[in-house]
Amino acid sequence: MCFGRRGKKSLLLSSKEDKNNSNNAQYRYNISSPTPTSTRAHYPFHHHTPPPPSSSQQHQAEMAGPYNPTASSYTLSQNRDKPSTPPPLGGGGSSTTDFVPPADPPPPFTPYSSESDLPPPPPVISHDTSPTSNAPGDLSDAGYTFCHQNPLTPPQHLTTASLREISIGALTLLPPPHSNHHNSNSLTLTSAPKSSLPIVSTAAGCLDTTLLSSQPLYAAGYHHPANTHLPKRIYFEIRILRLPPRPQEATVAIGFAAKPYPSFRLPGWNRGSLGVHGDDGRRYCNDSYGGKDFVQGGWRAGERVGIGMCFGTGDATGGGGGAKAGGGEVWFTRNGERIGGWWLDEEVDAERDWDPKVGLDGRWDVYAALGVWGGGIQVEVLKFESV
Repeated sequence: MCFGRRGKKSLLLSSKEDKNNSNNAQYRYNISSPTPTSTRAHYPFHHHTPPPPSSSQQHQAEMAGPYNPTASSYTLSQNRDKPSTPPPLGGGGSSTTDFVPPADPPPPFTPYSSESDLPPPPPVISHDTSPTSNAPGDLSDAGYTFCHQNPLTPPQHLTTASLREISIGALTLLPPPHSNHHNSNSLTLTSAPKSSLPIVSTAAGCLDTTLLSSQPLYAAGYHHPANTHLPKRIYFEIRILRLPPRPQEATVAIGFAAKPYPSFRLPGWNRGSLGVHGDDGRRYCNDSYGGKDFVQGGWRAGERVGIGMCFGTGDATGGGGGAKAGGGEVWFTRNGERIGGWWLDEEVDAERDWDPKVGLDGRWDVYAALGVWGGGIQVEVLKFESV
């Protein structure tokens, strides 16, 4: 599920139409242009009479022999002496022909020595709209206004009790604040009897809504690899208990976000957030267009989906994740198996994509984010993980 920025698609179509019209006009011009029926005008060699020789040419011709313009192998210096053998290599000849081979063999050739020697892969193609459902333009404008008026919050100070809750995953999801964009009667939040983890249910009329975890899974002031000298891995997993059969009727999105985030937008649509959407299977990262192809969409009731992220360097295991130098790896699991991932520092289209690392580069607190839209949804949180 996504939203293409208002007016963007019409501008792209207009640009394409202008380009096609220009190409068609050029094509019509080429067809109507006269085609030359003879190349004779371009090669004026017929009935050509050579000019008389100059005095210097006559002198050279007298020394070389009689002048015969029809001879195919005529030369001006047929009687000139030529050396019988070339000068010896390495001495005895002129300095311009001397050559001494090197004493050492050439160095070995290695095509590339590491992965860093390879050029970066090309940017993944971004779509303008989603094939399933798209949010209205007024909510997109409101999301941009919210982010413009509310800069990212600096890392917060946490108590020892809060840090322990994060480490053992004893967290919950917080309902969105009341606003004109939400219908409070269309979303309910309860706790599972055994695990006390949250269960989210929606009714008809539920608009785009994002719920964030009660504490950050990544607390920049405490978990930053520059402070701990270790990579930090976070992971968030849910089970879909109930979902309408058609993806056009409702969707579930899972991801991460930095605060403040507009609660009336799904994860991945705005600054400081990323998400994978269940209706179209695409991934979004600060992308309010149509996202990028990622996994198979059409999530069903009974499935488990999870998303993880790693900050820093080193090698992380568990939950399907890992990290390389620089960090910023994101991975996705379905029914307990890792089926895809990407890097936050991947190449993007500079003309249309926003920087995906804003708010997610390790300098800000990062929260688990669950997005829902439409009625008939029930989702159970299975795991908040921060290791």
